[in-house]
Amino acid sequence: MKQGPELKRIEDNMRSGQLAAHQFLGTDTRALKDIILHDQLLLEPLGLTPQDIAERMLYFTEKAEENLGPQLIDKVFRVERQEHKGDIPCPFADNSQASKSITQVTNTRTGKTVSWSDLNIHLIAEHGFFEGHGAPFRVDPVEIAEVLDIKK
Repeated sequence: MKQGPELKRIEDNMRSGQLAAHQFLGTDTRALKDIILHDQLLLEPLGLTPQDIAERMLYFTEKAEENLGPQLIDKVFRVERQEHKGDIPCPFADNSQASKSITQVTNTRTGKTVSWSDLNIHLIAEHGFFEGHGAPFRVDPVEIAEVLDIKK
């Protein structure tokens, strides 16, 4: 994957521009294109795409929005949503914004838990971006596929 000038500008803005405070890249020193490519390569052996992951995340987020408090979904997943005020813009400058709310899912069979922001769903679905290593809201593609029991 070649990192053109637009992707480089976005990366620079994530590292030291207005978006740096959101820590999308965390402590990751790799180029943005390499971060995205690496996560795509992690999903290939699973037969999954970033869109498959985002679709499942959206499923649980929408279920969590239906009721307040923790709930059991599909008899396996304990889901809870934390609402936070405000929106956060997409760092890819595509005019998208998402609420700062967080969805947390625990797989009761394994005891493992994952969480994500509403923006994570957009970043993964539209940009294949799971965030950099060390980022506060990084979603590990292999871990989330396991916890959410995503299979092809």
